[in-house]
Amino acid sequence: MNEKEESPRKIRWQSAIWGLTISTQGGLMVALPVVGGLALGYWLDMQFGTLPWITLTLTLIASAIGPFILFRWVKKVVKQRKERMQEEENS
Repeated sequence: MNEKEESPRKIRWQSAIWGLTISTQGGLMVALPVVGGLALGYWLDMQFGTLPWITLTLTLIASAIGPFILFRWVKKVVKQRKERMQEEENS
């Protein structure tokens, strides 16, 4: 096996690490907007005395935006990964 060829075990580990990294980033992309909407909404509700309406509204909006951001990001990342794998196969 020459230096360019990688062992199947190494490739499996790289794929597993890539999958865990993508999953972690994806989870954060969904969770952080929700937590941000919740925190901002609660703060605004305390300022205006409207608890729980702004909190609920911003949390629901963030709950819709998070998966949308995730979907677009995953499409881009998977496309880049496929292109990189095809380039490695061709070289």
